[in-house]
Amino acid sequence: MAFAGNVDELALLQTVRLKQTVTAEVIAAHLGVSVASGRAAFDALVAQGKAKESGDGISLTDAGAAELTDQLDAERVSIDEDSLAELFEQFGPLDDELTALLADPESANFLDELIELDRKAQNLFDDVSAFVPRLSRYQDLFAEALGKIKSGALAWATAPNIDSYATVWREMRAELAGAAGR
Repeated sequence: MAFAGNVDELALLQTVRLKQTVTAEVIAAHLGVSVASGRAAFDALVAQGKAKESGDGISLTDAGAAELTDQLDAERVSIDEDSLAELFEQFGPLDDELTALLADPESANFLDELIELDRKAQNLFDDVSAFVPRLSRYQDLFAEALGKIKSGALAWATAPNIDSYATVWREMRAELAGAAGR
């Protein structure tokens, strides 16, 4: 459902939960909206008591966490948890493969192996997005991170403070587990 700044409220609340503290700029980048839209969503969450300011960013309040739980519960009613559970099982080996790959991002074959893993994962994420459309944004985030890695910016493989490949992967793992009822 559209929220302030024409942002999907469930995606917004989940972004704040997963990242713990976010700025308007992080909201904009993560959700693929303008900074003005990210700012409007940021301000609306604070005004509604769903988030509180913490330094330059915001984090969820108890009311925001409760709203997120309610919206996730409503979303789960409309999705096929059994199919998502199967997809989560298929995700496990890919998750193990990425963990091993990220242990040495400076290896000679790192980029080729990451590109191949990404190709396999995107096929799985296409299926995930068919069941939970709001998760399709993660495919854009993966593509953005992979593009930056290909251009030589290896920080985009593992850096925790940006939407690096590893950060986006971790969030997708959490999203998929939740949608699968895990």
